[in-house]
Amino acid sequence: MTHASAARQGNTRHLSPVSCEGAAAARCRGCTLRGADLCRAIRESAPMGYHPPALRTTGRGRQILGAGEAAGFLAVIRRGYARRTTMRMDGKRILLDLALPGDIVGGLPGQTSPCDLEAATDVEMCVYDSRRLGWTLQRSMSVLGLLVREADDVHRRLLGTLWRNGTLTSRERIAAFLVWATGIMPTEPMPDGGLVLTMEIDRRDWADLTNTAVETISRTLRDLGERGLVCSLSPYRFHIPDVQRLAALAGIDPPVRRTGSGRPPPAAPDLIASRSPRRRMTAVNARVPGVRSLDATRS
Repeated sequence: MTHASAARQGNTRHLSPVSCEGAAAARCRGCTLRGADLCRAIRESAPMGYHPPALRTTGRGRQILGAGEAAGFLAVIRRGYARRTTMRMDGKRILLDLALPGDIVGGLPGQTSPCDLEAATDVEMCVYDSRRLGWTLQRSMSVLGLLVREADDVHRRLLGTLWRNGTLTSRERIAAFLVWATGIMPTEPMPDGGLVLTMEIDRRDWADLTNTAVETISRTLRDLGERGLVCSLSPYRFHIPDVQRLAALAGIDPPVRRTGSGRPPPAAPDLIASRSPRRRMTAVNARVPGVRSLDATRS
């Protein structure tokens, strides 16, 4: 047995249905998640044979879907965060991305998963059986269009991760993730104009997403605290007095806070378009608008 397969067996899959059709219908009314667009398109495409999604829960650390396996379902994450991961031959985990509330996970009939999908927190999903959706998926352009859009969102987010981890320093990557988290995780406004961020994923996931180490995060948080940029109230709660100032340190644009019916913060487009500070000027980044003006402002 390889290290990778042994590691996968340690994460037992756990999908527990906890709702009936009546409860599902009540839950769907008034849902403002981004993924609700898919639910509406499915309902409108099959008005006579519509089956409401089942609400299923997966406990923190459990596997939802294994790499190379047929999904057998299409789901919208209702609450919590799931990690997309893969394993190297030596057994080291590579965390590719987080699936957020409102994201669509699973796959089409016959489609296999390119990576492992695991619950980074307790996860609730509204789940459709993909076999029941076969007729709808073949005939509804609106449903297919939403799935294409979702694939594009995931692709752009992965590009943002590659950009961060390939061009920013470790301190900038950690600061950038804090800024990004203010757009997708719980925050509380403060009288000073800042906010308190609750980090809902654990420190190891944070380190893997930023290609750093847990110890590096601790050192960086102390450094940011000395600069007055981040105050650690607890291991998972942080007071950020000025999000824009923290974003400027990382060289990214501050995210637009996710609203109920809005799109998630477009991490990849914002990060790629952002002006990377203090980079050696090359023929490539010299053409990026605003690099010189931003560097001059910083100086």
